[in-house]
Amino acid sequence: MEIKSLLKQIDYERFSGDENVLIKGMTNDSRKVVTGDIFVAVKGFTADGHRFIKDALKNGAAAIMCEYIPSELKDEGNFIVVKDPRASIAPAASIIYGHPSEKINIIGVTGTNGKTSSTYLLKGIYDHMGDKSGIIGTMGVLTDGEKIKVDNTTPEAFDLQKYFARMVEKSIDHCFVEVSSHALKLNRVDNVNIDVGIFTNLTRDHLDFHKTMENYYQAKKKLFYLTKINNIINVDDEYGERLYRELKEEGIKAISVAIDNEATIRALNLITTKEGTSFDIDIQGTIKKAHVNTPGKFSVLNSLGAFGAAYALGADADKIIEALGEIKGVTGRFEMLENNLDCTIILDFAHTPDGLQKVMDTINEFAEGRKIVMFGAGGERDSARRGPMGEIAGKYCDLSILTSDNPRFEDPYEICLEIAQGVEKFGGKYEIIVERDKAIYYAIDNSISKDVILLAGKSTEPYQDMGTEKVPYDEGSIAKKAIIDVERKRGLKK
Repeated sequence: MEIKSLLKQIDYERFSGDENVLIKGMTNDSRKVVTGDIFVAVKGFTADGHRFIKDALKNGAAAIMCEYIPSELKDEGNFIVVKDPRASIAPAASIIYGHPSEKINIIGVTGTNGKTSSTYLLKGIYDHMGDKSGIIGTMGVLTDGEKIKVDNTTPEAFDLQKYFARMVEKSIDHCFVEVSSHALKLNRVDNVNIDVGIFTNLTRDHLDFHKTMENYYQAKKKLFYLTKINNIINVDDEYGERLYRELKEEGIKAISVAIDNEATIRALNLITTKEGTSFDIDIQGTIKKAHVNTPGKFSVLNSLGAFGAAYALGADADKIIEALGEIKGVTGRFEMLENNLDCTIILDFAHTPDGLQKVMDTINEFAEGRKIVMFGAGGERDSARRGPMGEIAGKYCDLSILTSDNPRFEDPYEICLEIAQGVEKFGGKYEIIVERDKAIYYAIDNSISKDVILLAGKSTEPYQDMGTEKVPYDEGSIAKKAIIDVERKRGLKK
């Protein structure tokens, strides 16, 4: 595409340079510029992209999209001057990549917890029905067996459009996208043709960015103004109940799902074991039997959201239910690790008070012995969650092992002490073991028959955020190695 073709389709204030130059891609990182890219100079939270225009030009940028042209560079390149560079990325990227989101069905999932599980449930549903599908989210971009790591839950707009284009090339029919509040606030999903939106829940998180829960809610709400066909809202959540009511008042389509409250699609008569949860699903008066292989109410609610979205897109209810019964679960989401120690060891991403509460509620439904939890809390992020997470652990667990979890520039021991104050409110027992791999080993090595051990917070997150470094970290592998070591120690494995 030539620059002049793009200019005919976007809002801009002025252009300087050669409009016949070809453009092939887009980025806001001068270090990643390749020949043919538009470099977008965004004023970020810590740096102004206009400072890196010179570097971008050296790296082969075909054009610069910017708020102003640095005087010393006005004759050095092709400049598209726009009012708001960040807001201009999404419409331009959609054009450059040929509006790919219009050529596939897209379901966007937002909420504090449950986004990853929901997208993988949807993939399982459509895999069962023989449709090709892809995922964009926390665990990367999954496209026809190819997996690409991403830095953000929801990538920047130009990467989103590039991934959609790749899926179109591979004849993928559906894409399931985790839509973060940051992405909504920062315009990353603008100009994405989203067919169905799913709201899972909203609890305290990301207030370092949003400042207030109301701001957080309003950022999430933005998704449901972008959808074309319908929205699926969990009305058991207080913010979901509000969202459903407001959308209906504004004439925006929405389907309610719930367990405890009245809803269009509702789960009834739940029976939970550690092997999963069986329930009746009521679809506007039609009752069908269903089962999911991950236990707990939260798992059922995620399944209802996925069911509702697929149903809204025309999938057969019986086939969806059949698929839900076959899906084995998502790696790192209430994942039970095999062992010969006569105990249950669970790997889960729970890293907020609500997430931890939901997992503990589920464990309480089947636990026969002691309940042990190992977790920490992030540094330089919403420190107010530390005490409440400790309180949940102190209330429900026989032992809490407090450890490091993305301390960044804070002292992880001091973070653990803040969590411990919450544990102490309920007279809970705890140990502080800052080195996370040692904490994992301690939990497993000190297990006895019928214990349930929850390793919470990291799950599949592949790093520890420490100072200026993201140190590689694989909780699943570390836990599995600890299990084998303890089994050998006890003579249960050669």
